[in-house]
Amino acid sequence: MKKMSSLLTMLCLVISLAVASVPLASDNFVGEWDLLVEGTPQGNINVILTIERVDGKLKGKFRQIGSNQETTISNISEQENGITLYFFAEGYDLYLSLKAADEGKLSGYLVDQFPVKGQRASK
Repeated sequence: MKKMSSLLTMLCLVISLAVASVPLASDNFVGEWDLLVEGTPQGNINVILTIERVDGKLKGKFRQIGSNQETTISNISEQENGITLYFFAEGYDLYLSLKAADEGKLSGYLVDQFPVKGQRASK
């Protein structure tokens, strides 16, 4: 009986450690962002990026400033220190990698080539 009790206690400890080590989903990127993509063949591009968490997953869309046309993000991959957005635009499958730079600011690259800077959009 003592062995069973010790085994049960050990099992509970292992399970609690495993659960504690699973990172909680971060909502640092949720909200509206004003992004500047620099040096593209079309020049510098300003977009509003909107990200929300729906059923535990990040969803989002882009809207170019001065346009009502929206681009839906097909997938958002969450990493420990950032996110990668996958979308289709201008006839290409593209991706945008973003990391938190400072409080309320983002930085990253569009297709690992064009620098992106952003900040939370003011309401």
